[in-house]
Amino acid sequence: MARILSKFARDKDGVAAIEFAILAPAFFALMAAIFEITYFIFVNTTAQRAVENVIYEIRTGYIYEQFAASGNPPPEQYIKKEICKNASIPNCLDTIKLSMEKYDGNYNSYDRTDETKVFDGGVPGILMRLEAQIQVPSVVFGNAIFGKENMEVTAGLTFMTEPY
Repeated sequence: MARILSKFARDKDGVAAIEFAILAPAFFALMAAIFEITYFIFVNTTAQRAVENVIYEIRTGYIYEQFAASGNPPPEQYIKKEICKNASIPNCLDTIKLSMEKYDGNYNSYDRTDETKVFDGGVPGILMRLEAQIQVPSVVFGNAIFGKENMEVTAGLTFMTEPY
């Protein structure tokens, strides 16, 4: 019996396979987590840039000029489409929520669009904040990393409309 055990202890065949079997799950989990976090950062950056593009159009009055003939501010759906067109996020139009706040001279919020759904910022010199919240489906381990099946990306910017 001792002879069999000493032969078994000297034999090195299959050591690499055993080490791989022990380390592979941790390695693949780490790679998937890196991919998931990188994807989240990409989506967050893309959404922020899309909101910034729409805010530029609001701030300079370009969006309001398109709706000037009707005399109404742009509808919420139009701003959502513009953000989602630039963001390239899956199911963006289905999951995006917008809110716009106006501030007075003392930086106190006095008007929120959460209830009204009207994006009226066509008056120059008003301090405003546009915020978009988008649900993004998780790719691999979102539930384990973030505690949710979908990741929520929030992109927003505070700006002052220009005198156009």
